[in-house]
Amino acid sequence: MLNLNVTTLSQVVDKAMSDASAHPRWLTAINRACVEVLSNPWIERHADHPGLIIGSESGNCYSANGVCQCKAFEYGQPCWHRAAARLVRLHDEAQAAQSSRAAKIAAAAAATALLNECFV
Repeated sequence: MLNLNVTTLSQVVDKAMSDASAHPRWLTAINRACVEVLSNPWIERHADHPGLIIGSESGNCYSANGVCQCKAFEYGQPCWHRAAARLVRLHDEAQAAQSSRAAKIAAAAAATALLNECFV
C-alpha cells in the first residue's frame, strides 16, 4: 500500500482533472488511477527510479512512470498506470513542499522566540 495523504491526493486529483478537462480518455485514466492508488494493495513505489510498480488483477505487472508496458500505451492511448504514477509523484512533491514549508515556519518561530528573549 502506498500510504498517501488523502487530502493531498484529493487536491492533486482535482488539479489533474481540471488540467485534463478537454481530454476524456485522460479523465477516465485519472479516475481509475485514483481508485487504484487508494485500493490496490499491489502498487509500490519503484526503488531505483521515479514511478510505480503495479500488479494488476489480470496477473500482469507494470512499471509505470512516463511509459508503461500495457496495451493502452502500446497503442498510444492514456493508461491508468501512467496516470497513477504521475498522481503519486505530484502527491509526493506536494507533501515534500508542505514539510519544507512547515520546517521553515518552525525555524522562523524559534528565531522569533530567541529575538524576543533579547528584549525581555
